[in-house]
Amino acid sequence: MPLPRAKPAPLPTTQFIPIESFGWDQDPYPGKWVSVYITSGVDGVGDVKDRVTCKFTCDSFDLQILDLQGKDYRLYKNNLDKEIDPDQSKVVVKQNRVTVKLRKKEGRYGTEHWTDLTAKRKRKDKDVADDPSAGIMDLMRDLYEDGDDNMRKTIGEAMLKSRQPKAGAGGLDDDFD
Repeated sequence: MPLPRAKPAPLPTTQFIPIESFGWDQDPYPGKWVSVYITSGVDGVGDVKDRVTCKFTCDSFDLQILDLQGKDYRLYKNNLDKEIDPDQSKVVVKQNRVTVKLRKKEGRYGTEHWTDLTAKRKRKDKDVADDPSAGIMDLMRDLYEDGDDNMRKTIGEAMLKSRQPKAGAGGLDDDFD
């Protein structure tokens, strides 16, 4: 008769406290770095430097601080404003501060300026050169969504006028008396 198999012990799950207070900045153009600064709530982090990890992908980072004064902290950001080079990105730990250094990926014309840490909507991996009008349409959509009522009215009127047939272009509006 076979011996009963013991159930494997469940893997411990870590309950992270989200890091919600941070700042970010980028090097002046044509700088190659975006820096994320965590200075609040991490006093003494330099003493647990070996328990600070950060995983990078081309569009995200996942900073974890384990067992800092008995608590585990995490700052996870995905859908970054622009792509980064995960192999060259790094984390710098000082006594009371953590800095995540994101290496900007070189674009077609050098490093790009970031307008925010994360993009407002899902970035498209498609190159703008594949569809030149897509960039203009995205710009118009952003202006409409972020604009005030006057901006929306102006864009709406322009769209309406662009769809109406032009007078004198051989349409029904021509008068041949």
